[in-house]
Amino acid sequence: MYILVTKQLITMAIIGLGGFIFARIFKVNESERKFLSKLLMYFINPTMVLNSFNRDFDSQKLVLLGIVVLLSLIIHVVMIMLGIFTCKEKIDRLAIAFTNCGFIGIPLIRGVFGDEGVIFLMGYLAIFNILVWTYGYHQLSGTSKIIKVITNPNIIAVALGVVIFCMPFTLPDVIGRPLSLVADTNTAISMVLVGVLIADFHPSESKKVLPRLVKMSLLRLVVCSVINIVILFAAYKMIGNMDGARMIIFVVLICSLCPVATSIPSLACLFDQDAAYASLTVSLTSILCIITLPGFVALAELIIK
Repeated sequence: MYILVTKQLITMAIIGLGGFIFARIFKVNESERKFLSKLLMYFINPTMVLNSFNRDFDSQKLVLLGIVVLLSLIIHVVMIMLGIFTCKEKIDRLAIAFTNCGFIGIPLIRGVFGDEGVIFLMGYLAIFNILVWTYGYHQLSGTSKIIKVITNPNIIAVALGVVIFCMPFTLPDVIGRPLSLVADTNTAISMVLVGVLIADFHPSESKKVLPRLVKMSLLRLVVCSVINIVILFAAYKMIGNMDGARMIIFVVLICSLCPVATSIPSLACLFDQDAAYASLTVSLTSILCIITLPGFVALAELIIK
């Protein structure tokens, strides 16, 4: 599987390189980056969620989705606690806890497992959105925003998707076809955005906070990865006899191995925190995960059989 992951990451990296070159040549500004981010987060991603659930009902998959939600909650709680106990800075805590399971996780899972894998990824994404808009929002603002969770298009799309999945028929082609066409743009747009974000990376800025960046990156990409493999190995021992168990274990694992979530710089900017540093965490971990992500998938394959 790690070979498939590596191939998909290389494909995504090439697209990201195109986005990087484009951003450097045409000087993409912050408002344009935000527009691209909103287009992806609030339109393309929810559309792809609905498209992924537009398939014949399978009660076994619904049970597996419930297990993914539980495992995702456990993984997030563990990563949140790790951030609290190892870092004083709030942005570092959030960078350790929340991964780019949307912009990088979705195209990666789709490339490795297809739309079936994306269904299970939605369980992880739902927990991510709930916690980033409660715990994450509270860390940077001092308040919670439950309404942001309820009205988040991705959460709404997951709820509608489950309803569509449970129906005794799939959506008519006049609706399903447009959903499919928009969903197919996810990988390309996601990686163009990552390339655009990395183009904003300034090495001179990183020198000032290099020790902090190194510590955060090790915790996010190495320590969390090892801990999550142990947790998911234990989970697999309990559910390994179920059909599809290994797939959901690796879906959750791959999501947890992704770099820092792009939501962190957005929240930092919103609440006048250190948005420049938050952007550096995304850029650096996005580059490093090209090595760490397939490496830890390969390690997990040796353990989780």
